[in-house]
Amino acid sequence: MPARESNKLVLLTDTRSGLPSLAEAMDPANFPFVESARMAKPMNWGIIKLKNIPFATTRAEVIAFLGRNSKILNDSDEGVHIIMDKVTSKTMDAYVEFVSLEDAMRAVERHRLNVAAGRYARLGERTIEVEVTSQGHLMKDLFPIARGVFWYGVVPEILPYDYNQPWNNFKGFISEEEMVMLVKHVEVPHRSPFSRDCPQRPYECLISTIKKFPWFRTDCITIREREAIYQATLSLIRQLTRSLLFQEDTNHLTPLLLRRLVSAAMFCPAFTPCMKDGIAWMTNMQALDMEYYQLPRFSNSWRHQYAVGPKPGFPLDLVEWYVAVIREQSSRDILSLPLRERAELQHQAEQTDMYWGYFWSEVGYVMGPQFDDLTLAEAAKLEFAAIERILNRAFTRN
Repeated sequence: MPARESNKLVLLTDTRSGLPSLAEAMDPANFPFVESARMAKPMNWGIIKLKNIPFATTRAEVIAFLGRNSKILNDSDEGVHIIMDKVTSKTMDAYVEFVSLEDAMRAVERHRLNVAAGRYARLGERTIEVEVTSQGHLMKDLFPIARGVFWYGVVPEILPYDYNQPWNNFKGFISEEEMVMLVKHVEVPHRSPFSRDCPQRPYECLISTIKKFPWFRTDCITIREREAIYQATLSLIRQLTRSLLFQEDTNHLTPLLLRRLVSAAMFCPAFTPCMKDGIAWMTNMQALDMEYYQLPRFSNSWRHQYAVGPKPGFPLDLVEWYVAVIREQSSRDILSLPLRERAELQHQAEQTDMYWGYFWSEVGYVMGPQFDDLTLAEAAKLEFAAIERILNRAFTRN
């Protein structure tokens, strides 16, 4: 732990026993864990659509087309989304997000005034159509397989199950096949002519997918769906790192593109600390960068937490203190079990990380298809219940 304790931890443990009451420990002002994916905030930025763009259009060309004074979202917010068909890799339309609806409308009005004056705006050899649109249209184009959904801006409403048309019912926002194809466009570019001529597009497609995914709807997102996006992220980071090492297509595959992809992944609210630790290790991330992305210490040991993460902004020593209480109490609980059951759990413990003690046993996940089909909300409910049971025993014991 850090040598100097934070004020929060000092105040929490300033009791005769060194332990707070259960009520104090579970108070939101002290409790350091959250359902991370639900921390995502739906943002309905002003947005315009660029139609009839050349398939090889770059992000920089879109920004230059609109002008750098157009109040497009900051680079870190990834306000430019060039739609790519994940199966064919063909470029579709482009969407651009602005700070406000008024800024988006002003950009379209400038374009119309230029056209009226005979100054036709072009990208390459094509005359471009520009119009104000809605976030719902962007979400439909980014997540085309999402059936049974009505988009209120970026917020999805899942429609009631239709027994007469089961093929039109909601089955997820993306499919594992889409993510596999996205990676294939990079791994086997000679079989993907659009991707071959525009190699940055699959990476930018994944960035847009991560940034705009409705992570806050944890009741609709499964462990399997998130894992598909994460595995695609690892694969594309690995491929892009290799391309940079061998200096392949330096005009399109740049260190900036890698930084954008890594940043989107590290800020993804649904990727667990252990997932982000894997990205940090793969990219040889420095300690200051890991701190910037608010990765907890020993993040590689959060391997049994599929929904719970550290509360942003909370002192690290407070988070680690709670983990230590959970580790120590759950280890004590094992000693009270019958010999055979205790021996079996201790044997399993030798094959996993014990930073969180026997938390994994308390949750009781059963791996397999049933686990993969859990929603993030269901996983969070199980994990919070396990934490509360362990802390209840820790703070109420005699």
